[in-house]
Parts: sequence; structure tokens; C-alpha cells
Amino acid sequence: MFDRERAIFCFSLALLLSCFAQPSTKADALYIGAGAYIADINAPQLDEQDFAPAGFIGYQVLDTPLLMFSLEAGFYDLGEASTGSGELRASFDASALTFAGVAYLPIGPFFEIYGKAGLARLSLDSELGSASFNDDSTDPFLGIGAAFDFFDTVDIYAEYLRFDNSIDSQMVGVGIRLDFF
Repeated sequence: MFDRERAIFCFSLALLLSCFAQPSTKADALYIGAGAYIADINAPQLDEQDFAPAGFIGYQVLDTPLLMFSLEAGFYDLGEASTGSGELRASFDASALTFAGVAYLPIGPFFEIYGKAGLARLSLDSELGSASFNDDSTDPFLGIGAAFDFFDTVDIYAEYLRFDNSIDSQMVGVGIRLDFF
């Protein structure tokens, strides 16, 4: 029986391979983006929100009137939170390097919705009292979003991301994406 990580990995791989099996009618190719997010951190004794920036670079491999698909690498600051003081202090600082497949569904000439699935290399630094811990792991992440296309090269987007890590990170944010070529 597949666990959730393997199922997400298999789905992402199948979607990626299916894109290479179909000819691309047009691809904008390279794009970059950046956003501002509110990160929700849920950990033992903590339920905090923090401002978190993010940036990414992607390459669109398929662009048809019915479906678009791209590969994307990014960096997401998952936020920082702390509570208490002295020996009762608990703090977390997390970030992620990501690699994902992004499938877009165009709705009209200027609007699209999308889903994002991939793997995140997570780095979590935590302190509990006087003890420090560093937890690095590779975990799946998922996201959904919507984008409004200006001038065919500038997109304004809003998205929700969920990282499957030990502090159960979730993010909601807005940003801009610039297409090249």
C-alpha cells in the first residue's frame, strides 16, 4: 500500500512524463517570481503566524489552450515563531527549497487556476529551553492558486501552500510572476 509521500511523488512523476509525451504548441519558457506570504506555524505549544517571503524560477514545458505545465524550483521562508522565555522558551525557524510540477488550467484569455505538487527540502531550526535542534528532511508539498495575466508576460497570483513537515506549515500569499522569451 502506498503512503502519501509515494502517492504524491508518483503523481508528480506521471504528470511530468505525460508532458514530454505531448508536443508543445507554444511555451513562454523561462519565468521568475516572488511573493509575500503569511505562514501559519502549528507546533507543540505554538500556533503563530509570520510574514514570509518566497521566490521561484520555472520553465514552462507545455502551453496549450486546454492545459499548461511547468517545472519550478523555489525558496520559501516558512516563518519564525517563539514563545516563553529562559528555560521555558520554545522557538522555530523553518525554510524550504522546492522542486515542483505546476499544472495550469486557463479560464479565458487572462485568468488561470493551477495546482502545484512536489518535494521540499525542509530545514527546521528549533530551540526548546537550552537545547537546540536542527531537522532537515525532504517532504511533499501541495498548493493551489489563481493568476491574472497582464500583457501576456506579467502574472499576479494568489496561492495556498501546505508543507507536510513536523511543524505543519501552511502559507497563503500573493505575488508576481514575469515570463521571458
